Amino acid sequence: MQSAMNANKRTMLCARAAVALVLEFSARQAGADTPDTMPKKPAPASFPAVAAGWGPELGNGLMASRWAEDWSEARQKGTAPQFKAMPVGDAMALTLSGEARLRLDSYHRAQLQNGKDYEQGLFRGILGADLRVTPGFRLFGELGTAQVRGQASTMPANFRNTVSMQQAFIEASHKFDGGLFGIMLGRQEFSDGPRQLISLSDGANLHRTWNGARFFVHAGRIRIGAFDLRVTRLGPGRFDEQVNPGERLKGVNAGFALESTPAASTYIEPFWYATQNQNFRLGGSTGTDRRDTVGVRLWGQQGRFRYDWTAARQTGSSLQRTVDAWGLFAIQSVVLLKDGWRPRLTTRIDAASGGGTSGPGNVRAFNPLYGSSSYLGEGQFLSLSNLLLVTPGITVSPDAQSNISVEYGIARRLVESDPAYGGGMRAYAGTQNISGKSLGGLLRVNGTWSISRQLTLFLSYEDMHAGPVLAHAGLHSGHYLCGGATYRY
Repeated sequence: MQSAMNANKRTMLCARAAVALVLEFSARQAGADTPDTMPKKPAPASFPAVAAGWGPELGNGLMASRWAEDWSEARQKGTAPQFKAMPVGDAMALTLSGEARLRLDSYHRAQLQNGKDYEQGLFRGILGADLRVTPGFRLFGELGTAQVRGQASTMPANFRNTVSMQQAFIEASHKFDGGLFGIMLGRQEFSDGPRQLISLSDGANLHRTWNGARFFVHAGRIRIGAFDLRVTRLGPGRFDEQVNPGERLKGVNAGFALESTPAASTYIEPFWYATQNQNFRLGGSTGTDRRDTVGVRLWGQQGRFRYDWTAARQTGSSLQRTVDAWGLFAIQSVVLLKDGWRPRLTTRIDAASGGGTSGPGNVRAFNPLYGSSSYLGEGQFLSLSNLLLVTPGITVSPDAQSNISVEYGIARRLVESDPAYGGGMRAYAGTQNISGKSLGGLLRVNGTWSISRQLTLFLSYEDMHAGPVLAHAGLHSGHYLCGGATYRY
């Protein structure tokens, strides 16, 4: 016990020292933050860059996937920061990027189990290089390291890793009159789709990466993509990652920009994902899951109203049984006031089918595939399967650099004979034998503060109040608290 306390103290001291160093470095760089020094996202001809499928935006021109940044325009203007779009020879340009994230987690009754309390410190370190040989050909590489203090012995390799080759791909592209087409070959990040189904897995220390090919064509107000990828299986040592042939993602998606102005936008994105996972966990069994997920996403804004709606249907087979599942996800918000703290009312309605986990008949449990871990919370109390979650909330922005959100989700399961699920489709044992549908309530409070373009501080709190189904199964209410800082260059 004393050694664990000493370890926690050392973690806290290291965290404070790291944050202090980051703050000092950021303060020295703050004077260079001007709009002209921000990177320009790839602008695929006339197709809106915000809907081009390059992944989440982080604000101030930065992207979650660093390969999606283009500093060439800033270099031409003479305003590019150091190490961005540096001339190499007569025609080439080299951009260096980096990220350091420090996060401290505190769990009380993790997985809603009494006595499962612990703290841990997490660190992510990323170094990237983007070499643009010609305007239509480039090479991109990224190295990552991941460190854990507190629960290191039980952590998977995407949390604890000496060093790995996170990305290594080549891209060839060509612009034509009103359009763009290209191909990416190699190890790469992929997050083109609804965040409930496709994401980078940003909660872990290291992002999820894939190996294979991605094609894209943008023509006017239409884009089409196709991909065939296999997941990277990380090891905890030095460059010991492998391509996992048993876990595959392939498919086709498209985007139609029906309307795109600062005040109004409408995007329709149909998609088809074909997934295969030989180590899929369904209830208490593990086996091969092959699914076709077909759906459509409609999103955009009309004045003060924003929306993001997705419908998906799943067919195929799971552990040699037929799949028949569906998911519906609706996010809405409206700005109440454009001045002051700019309060915004938010609602989320998430419904995902359940049933058939065991016994004869079809598997109706929805598989959220590679959805964002932060969508339902990093505490991992709930999963998008056999779930109906209605979540009202409010978001305020005290200033242009900070945001605070509070929301409360009312959770119910759809099928009583199927378990309730935590993160990663981890079934809560015994819940399939409990009558009733009320799972309880999930309170979430999140705050972010962007001190500069590079540095962001964050703090999150989640509290899962166990309802009748969970309580009668011997589970308890639990909470999760995290805080930290992310520095991106």
